[in-house]
Amino acid sequence: MQAMDVNQSFTAQLFVNNTPLAISRKILEKKLAAPEVSEYWAGVFRKKLIYSSNLLSYGEEVVPETFLFAYHDDVYTIKIADENGQFTNTASMEGELRNLTVFDGDDPTYFRIIYQGEYAKLDDMPNELNRIRLRSGPQHREVLTYGDQPSFPVLTDLKNRGRTLFLELKILQRHVSSAL
Repeated sequence: MQAMDVNQSFTAQLFVNNTPLAISRKILEKKLAAPEVSEYWAGVFRKKLIYSSNLLSYGEEVVPETFLFAYHDDVYTIKIADENGQFTNTASMEGELRNLTVFDGDDPTYFRIIYQGEYAKLDDMPNELNRIRLRSGPQHREVLTYGDQPSFPVLTDLKNRGRTLFLELKILQRHVSSAL
């Protein structure tokens, strides 16, 4: 892997229909704290909290994660800011279900950004808010979504498992270094 290209790397937040993308633990805790949650759904959310707390998902009334889109070798590695603002973990398609998760290893998934129907890098996205899609890995798998409210939305690149996912990419800072 080549060094990160500072000119094409950036920090951003992601949204789905104006709903923030965040680590599922935050979303599940918010759902469990809601006074109107039924006993059935509270049980479902508690189980998901135990087994799925490292997923990336989207949910109302949570603070969106900050992501570092690190560009190298014509692809992006998506890193996730921790509670100290350090980008130590990466977004990765994990396991048999190929769900988007927070990965703390050193073998991340590589992503390509699709903007206006074409593969894109930072220079191709002039706006601070851009509507994009993602493709993962060397197979260029489309990132999809499945599961709706009141359940729990999941992001996956497993073909035929979900529906097309458009993300709103809110660029926070352009031309960043890995020293963030």
